[in-house]
Amino acid sequence: MLIPKIPLHVLNNGRTIPIIGLGTWQSAANGEVYQAVCDAIVAGYRHLDCAFVYENQTEIGQAINDSIRNNIVKREDLFITSKIWLTYYTKERMLKCAKLILDQLQLNYIDLLLLHYPISLLQQDDNLRPIDSKGRAIDGGIDYLDAYRSLELLVDHGMVRSIGVSNFTIKQIDRLLANVRIKPVTNQVESHPYLNQMSLKEYCNTNEIVLTAFSPLGNPGSARNKSPDKDMLLRDPVVVRLAKKYSKNEGQILIKFQVQNGNLVIPKSVRKSRIISNIDVFDFQLTKSEMDELLSLDRNYRTCRFAFASHLPEYPF
Repeated sequence: MLIPKIPLHVLNNGRTIPIIGLGTWQSAANGEVYQAVCDAIVAGYRHLDCAFVYENQTEIGQAINDSIRNNIVKREDLFITSKIWLTYYTKERMLKCAKLILDQLQLNYIDLLLLHYPISLLQQDDNLRPIDSKGRAIDGGIDYLDAYRSLELLVDHGMVRSIGVSNFTIKQIDRLLANVRIKPVTNQVESHPYLNQMSLKEYCNTNEIVLTAFSPLGNPGSARNKSPDKDMLLRDPVVVRLAKKYSKNEGQILIKFQVQNGNLVIPKSVRKSRIISNIDVFDFQLTKSEMDELLSLDRNYRTCRFAFASHLPEYPF
């Protein structure tokens, strides 16, 4: 099998990251995510996107370790991203979470560590999603600015090489940039033609922050998405027509859309054939009019709303 060479993006701190990575959200820790990561590394992936709250990093770490031990890949050729969860936003608890992540992933440093959201939840160990009697998130009362400063300390300690944010708004990043030492290298957000995030992207570009697109296919496989229209982006006539024209599948068109838009993109899959096809997007080019047509599909359609925290002051959506 010819392994495709995934291009690299230069971050604002000079480090490089493969522009396509493997997303691992909702990949089950029952052997499924282990196999997916092993398959991805063999297929040519060198960028893996993880998070503490996904509760599958131990398997991912074993897959990484086995792949290195079997001489399939070297650690220095991998770019591993993880995210600090909202119940670990104090300085002491963030250090604890970072150590747990390193232990789970069997690493001695993390390439990129993100704040998962600009909000905090009740700071406790035994519940990742603390809720009140009405089913609403319990506010942790920690300013994301203070949380980010704790993230900076992890760089100082040598545990982390780059830091960034996820699900942040323009206003929140603006405040961050005015008050921190280390500029975030990325803002990871949901992005696809139905939610193209162009205003946010343009703002981030101006500030040398690259956008990373999660759920680039519109989140059709999410177990939490019960909508009968959850695969409607994959069935959109424009996407279907372009897939036919270029002899690609609809997912490849949507991934190529992100690549040509200058974003990093982290499609999730546990199917070997799909993992392989998701990086087979470098042998064709969408025209400017086709990119414009895909951009025109925007309808502010967000699939990941984090609705149980919508009452919190810094809720970003």
